[in-house]
Amino acid sequence: MKKDKNIFFHGQPPSPTNSALRDYNYKQSLRACGAAGLIKNTFLSFFINLCLQLSFSSFSYADVLPPQVCHQDNCVTVEVVSKQADLERGLMFRTSLGADKGMLFVFNTDDIQQFWMKNMHFDLDMLWISADDHIIYIGQHIPACTKDPCPVYSPNKPARYVLEINSGYTSSHSWKVGDKLNFKGI
Repeated sequence: MKKDKNIFFHGQPPSPTNSALRDYNYKQSLRACGAAGLIKNTFLSFFINLCLQLSFSSFSYADVLPPQVCHQDNCVTVEVVSKQADLERGLMFRTSLGADKGMLFVFNTDDIQQFWMKNMHFDLDMLWISADDHIIYIGQHIPACTKDPCPVYSPNKPARYVLEINSGYTSSHSWKVGDKLNFKGI
């Protein structure tokens, strides 16, 4: 069996006063420092590379903030729904909607989008929004439906989006038909 000069096979390692042990400990220390240095350098290289990639890449709001619909200087954080089952369910069965929160319904095409308040537990403001992000209709203080048949709400213009927010929000924040909205992270 071939012996590695730094590994002692049978018997005890040399005594502490022995120069072979000092050489052995010195070499092991260098190896340990070399491994730690390699790990440190690898981490440092990875960190610098990550920082450079982040500084030269373009960030969107979606990378940093939750989706928002903004009007002038105030924003509503929204839950975005676009799948058919989610579009149909909407805010049904929920007991409340947080302050400055809403649900944004995203449709594939512009159309006359119809909504009702079946199985709702609180009133809403609904905004129908064009593909170019302008408010085309506002339904204010739309009541929750307590018995069938529930009324259907829709504007007479096609919309790409519908935003549901707490009742009274549009009037208290001066949102009006024709206003341009800013979608962030959507």
